[in-house]
Amino acid sequence: MSLTSLLNTGLSSLNAQMLAIEVTGENITNVNTPGYSRQTAMLVNAPTTLFRAFPMGNGVRVSAVQRTYDSFLQGQMMVANSTSGQAKTVNSALQMVQPLFNELTTEGLGQTMQEFFSTWQDLAANPQGVPERQAVLSVGQQLVEDFHRINTSLASVKDNMNQSLEQVTSDINDALKQIAQLNVSIKQIEIGQGVANELRDQRELVVRQLSEMVGVTFKDEADGSVSVNLTSGQSLISGKDAASLSLTTNVATGYYDVMLTPPGGGAAVNATAFVGGPANSQGEIGGMLQIRDTTINRYLADLDELAYSLANEMNAAHAAGYGLGGTQMDFFTPAAGTAPPVPAATAAGYSALIGINLTSANQVAAASAAPAVGGTGNNLNALSIAALYNKTFSMSAGNATPEAFYNSLVGKVGVDVQGAERGESQTGAIVSQLNNQRESLTGVSLDEELVNLTKYQKAYEGAARVINVGTEMMDTVLGLIR
Repeated sequence: MSLTSLLNTGLSSLNAQMLAIEVTGENITNVNTPGYSRQTAMLVNAPTTLFRAFPMGNGVRVSAVQRTYDSFLQGQMMVANSTSGQAKTVNSALQMVQPLFNELTTEGLGQTMQEFFSTWQDLAANPQGVPERQAVLSVGQQLVEDFHRINTSLASVKDNMNQSLEQVTSDINDALKQIAQLNVSIKQIEIGQGVANELRDQRELVVRQLSEMVGVTFKDEADGSVSVNLTSGQSLISGKDAASLSLTTNVATGYYDVMLTPPGGGAAVNATAFVGGPANSQGEIGGMLQIRDTTINRYLADLDELAYSLANEMNAAHAAGYGLGGTQMDFFTPAAGTAPPVPAATAAGYSALIGINLTSANQVAAASAAPAVGGTGNNLNALSIAALYNKTFSMSAGNATPEAFYNSLVGKVGVDVQGAERGESQTGAIVSQLNNQRESLTGVSLDEELVNLTKYQKAYEGAARVINVGTEMMDTVLGLIR
């Protein structure tokens, strides 16, 4: 082995240790950078050469700057993010719904309904009393307003979810464009034998952020790019091309449909079912569509059915009686359609349309006979109407009293709210656990990096000593020649 080989060996170590120190410094610098993965300089023996029939080493070299990465963990985090994004959105929306049915802390529809029938009981005790008749109209109007208030509030939640689609689709499109651009940059760098670790970190972070907004899957391609699909299979990213989402107003519903233009262009398809259907409602956009198209509609359908059935039963009983003026009238504005059990299409929207049909307290029908034939002091119809509160109505889901049906609706809301709160808590814990797992696997430990820094520094100093010794030996040889 020549002195030149000794110097070259020392030089290779200097270069390798210097690069390792630079990589360690990069790790330390990015200790708090979101999405950054720890990098490691992979040191390997340089190729050997034969010297007098013996293989002799030629020092050390850095074979690669390796990025710590776990594809399986990335996939788990994406699934957890999608579930968590959906759970957060649903819980946030249901927190706006819950106060509408909170009978313990507010004067809700259930209490007003009970008071309404109580006023008929009071009227039965004094069928000619003007204050009692006025109370019937007053509480009846309050009942109507409660139906309207809940209907409007539920519709407002639907509108808010629908409006929120504008921002989330814009954010999804931005993320898709970023991923496609990063695909191009990474491919260009790695074709030229460069290292694109930082760009890969950025891309994975954007993919995880995308998964919180919509359910997606990914695949690492051989050319360094990543392909992204919806969980239902539709392509979102293919190489340098990104799909885009747009919104169009559905003429039938008045709400947005989500349209998907595939990567590279082409005809847009209606993707509302893909991103928000019962099997695909993942991410924030899935939660918005679930609330808008399914959850709130169930509450509105029950509310409409209750208003419709109550009005039909009430009108039938009231029109059979007589007021002080002797006129037989419906108490509430008549609901078009057939008598209960209620077809959903017939009752749809009635909780927003219900109103008081009477214009005077004298029209309140407390008697079962006309005044001309002795009905002035008759209270039989008032008693009959008061008994409706405990009467079993024929409803679409079976027979139930108005109170029982409304309590069932309140119970549904309560169960949904509890489930949403539990879902957000559980999915949040899973996301936190996976983030901690990723941090322990790919995150930067300052203690570890400082140890590595010292290790590489000592190795650098040792290599420098080797070069110093080689230089001194070379000087000795040159001195002998002189």
